[in-house]
Amino acid sequence: MTYTGWERRHRVTTITPGKLDLFVVTFVEGKRAHVDNVYEYEIALDRARAFHRDNPCQIKVVPLTGTEFCNMFGIKPAASPEPLDQATRALLVGRLTEVACKSADADARTDAVALLKQMGELAS
Repeated sequence: MTYTGWERRHRVTTITPGKLDLFVVTFVEGKRAHVDNVYEYEIALDRARAFHRDNPCQIKVVPLTGTEFCNMFGIKPAASPEPLDQATRALLVGRLTEVACKSADADARTDAVALLKQMGELAS
């Protein structure tokens, strides 16, 4: 017996990001092509669709939680966290500030503000 799906073979496949998703990973023919922040989901999807118009292939745009992202890419937390250098801290503060100001998700904004307060960047 041969399985024949109802869907076309070459298509863009995705699911809507959930509340805990932080990243969007785009795969082209099973290979990682791009990683975006979850608030750039629509940009990632538009990019995938535009690429697909000129290059018929299988593309998946996959939202991932932080844990899923770490598991997928083999990222393991250090046994004891090292202090952040200035450049890394500045990058982290910038990203958190961006989420706090631009995200449409109230929970993400609340979490970002809480982390900024915890880091001493905002007054409690």
